[in-house]
Amino acid sequence: MDEKRPVRNSKDRTERNNHANDVRLRLLDADGDRLLRALNNAKMVGVLSGVEVMYVFLFRGQYLCFIHKLDAEEGRHRAFPADERNTAMIKNLASAADKLFEITPKPDMDPMGVMVAAERGIISYLDATGQLPAEDVDFMDWQDAPAEE
Repeated sequence: MDEKRPVRNSKDRTERNNHANDVRLRLLDADGDRLLRALNNAKMVGVLSGVEVMYVFLFRGQYLCFIHKLDAEEGRHRAFPADERNTAMIKNLASAADKLFEITPKPDMDPMGVMVAAERGIISYLDATGQLPAEDVDFMDWQDAPAEE
C-alpha cells in the first residue's frame, strides 16, 4: 500500500526557515547553582542588570562574557578560565542580577546569532511585562527644546 506523504509547499519551508534561528528563553531563578547547571548543560545565560545585559556561556574551558546596553550594537567582552575562582565569580552573578534568562539555542547555532535572538526575546518580554528599563532621563532637557505654539 502506497502511503501518501503530505505535500510540502514553499510556505512550509519559509515558516521553517523563519524559525531556524529561534532560541528557547525562560526566566531563571536567582540561584547560582542553577546558573552554573545551565552553563554546564551547553546553554547560555542572559544576566540583566539595569540597562545592561551580559551573555555568558562556556566554550573550550572558558567562560565567555559579552556585555552591552540592551539593544546596542557595540559592547565589550571578556573570557575567563573555567577554574574554581572564576566559577565562584560567575555563580555570584545570580545574586547581583536584576533578572536571569536561560537561553537554549538550536544545535549548531552561532553564538552571536543566539545572542541576537535572545535579546529580541528579552526585550519583548520586558516590554510586554512593563519591566523594560529606561535610560536615564534628563528632565531639564525641556529647557533646550523649542517651544510649541
